[in-house]
Amino acid sequence: MIKKNEINIVVAMKREALPLISYWDLKKNRKKFYSNKKKGINLIISGIGKKKSEKATKYLGEKTCKNSFFLNVGIAGHKNYKLGEITLVSKVTDNKTKYNWYPSLLWKTKIKKTPLITVGFPKIRYTTNFLYDMEASGFFKGAREFVGPEMVQCIKIISDNKKNSILNISSSKIENWINNKITIINKLIKEFLKIKKKEVL
Repeated sequence: MIKKNEINIVVAMKREALPLISYWDLKKNRKKFYSNKKKGINLIISGIGKKKSEKATKYLGEKTCKNSFFLNVGIAGHKNYKLGEITLVSKVTDNKTKYNWYPSLLWKTKIKKTPLITVGFPKIRYTTNFLYDMEASGFFKGAREFVGPEMVQCIKIISDNKKNSILNISSSKIENWINNKITIINKLIKEFLKIKKKEVL
């Protein structure tokens, strides 16, 4: 039978989540777990750091439909990208373990793709042309226990660069950056949900 797809979204901070919760009319059904079953969207706020992200991702995977898609949405730093710019992550490297994850997209998109390094502490100096965040490697590690690489994706919105320090980030700025790109994020969500998975009973 054809089973309706769902997507599991993991964000680190409440300020990242609020625009998404409002846009998709998600309702809280458990602690830090929001959903809209009609739209097939689930969202959890993990807290900051890769360990918390991994734990929240696994929790969501255990509580939702088998073969759900997984998406991490959040902010990241980059040496040269403009504040508020959106990018898909093409590769995730854990800075400590050096382990790599390679998400594979099932359709073409005009969204820029950039490799990312997950670090243990906020990055003040940018030594590469990679994105920097604190959650993606944990998210990918957790999600890949449930699904293949084509069903795990990561979207980052630029919050800091070499001219705009991470120390200048505010809650209102985070909400505005997410709000400004929410239609692009929603379009990507729709592409995920269009892909039909057949489940043989």
